[in-house]
Amino acid sequence: MYKLVSLFSGCGGLDLGFKQAGFDLSFATDHDPDAVRVYRHNVDRSAEVLDVTRPDFHEAIDQIGHADVVLGGFPCQGFSKAGPKIESDSRNNLYREMLSVVKRLKPRIFVAENVDGLRQNFGGKYLRAIVDDFSRLGYKVDYKVIDAVSFGLPQHRRRIFFIGSRIKTRYEWPAPTHHLPRRNGDSPISDAGLLKPDSVRLELQATRTVRDAIADLPAIGKYPDHQVLRTWPQKHDAIIRRIGPGQKLCNVRFASTSVYTWDIPEVFGETSDLQRSILEVIGRNRRKKIYGNIPNGNPIPAREISRLLGLKTVPTKDLRQLVKIGYLKETANSYDLKGAMFCSGIFKRLSWNQPSPTVLTNFHNPRYFLHPSENRPLSLRECARLQGFPDDFSLSENSAAEEILAGYRLIGNAVPPPLAYAIALTVRDTLEKDDNENSPR
Repeated sequence: MYKLVSLFSGCGGLDLGFKQAGFDLSFATDHDPDAVRVYRHNVDRSAEVLDVTRPDFHEAIDQIGHADVVLGGFPCQGFSKAGPKIESDSRNNLYREMLSVVKRLKPRIFVAENVDGLRQNFGGKYLRAIVDDFSRLGYKVDYKVIDAVSFGLPQHRRRIFFIGSRIKTRYEWPAPTHHLPRRNGDSPISDAGLLKPDSVRLELQATRTVRDAIADLPAIGKYPDHQVLRTWPQKHDAIIRRIGPGQKLCNVRFASTSVYTWDIPEVFGETSDLQRSILEVIGRNRRKKIYGNIPNGNPIPAREISRLLGLKTVPTKDLRQLVKIGYLKETANSYDLKGAMFCSGIFKRLSWNQPSPTVLTNFHNPRYFLHPSENRPLSLRECARLQGFPDDFSLSENSAAEEILAGYRLIGNAVPPPLAYAIALTVRDTLEKDDNENSPR
């Protein structure tokens, strides 16, 4: 068996896939006690709570001696699209701790994982640094962006994987098993991903959906970790009831998938027919370049609003009323939707017949994501299923609120075990082939 060392282990999604592929896990660590608690219960009892920046971590590494493979899903908050994308975030450089371990243990192969934002943000600065730094240690470093849908997950989850090898046998990436549908707004990843030619795609299995993953679960509370915490204000219930399958609360995209705040007057305020027309004409035109160069939208002059509506006079009274009740904001007698970007896509209801969007740490909050047919967020177990964790992978021992919330965070940060398993098999095959072809006779 090949000896495996795991850093930034989280609750163990990546490690679980490698253990299922037959690797011998000799060391695992994370700085988060909740992550280690879950890891010890489900993956391996020997996991330790250690901070990779502290001396006791480095002392523990020195005791290992060697490893065949080192894993590391170093933190991604500084690169994440869901976060503030701060270049100076100290976590952006935590890959250097993994670099230090690789330098000392000299594994034959290392595997690292992060968000796709690492490739896209800051002009690719950190991507180049990671490749260059590990290459200087003598590793041939390759990277691919993988959407988990391609490997049978009922969830769009784009992540960048790095494989570094210092053996003669060339590493071959796993081939996708399932069809990858293109989503609106997705940039192509064929240049850095695992998409295959059309002739091969015909052999791929059908995309798995939310229905495939969670439709068979019983009522809330009647299955391990199948819990929802009531943490949202009562006024959100009226919003939740108005969002249909595949829809979201959105004032800046005029499509069948959008529900506008003015369509929910009991929460956001009553409007007349003319006032709703004003809001809609601003919403439809605010991003047109003739009104300015602000990418997220521009104020439209009052007279132009009147012209677009086909009115002979400016509806000054209605414009001021919409400002007063909070639908509009005024700048030099020009008007724009107030909080337009704030309401650019929240309370998203999943669709039964499509893959889920990326499971995040905030799936417990209905303000972000909703169950396809029930007026609630997804349960912790439903999130675990979308991530491909087996049902016997326990995330909370006593269903305490603190453990449930921690579980959402851990699942949202995890690597899907089925994807980890696909990568683990190719790593194992590479090592075995190298042993057979290049070991001394």
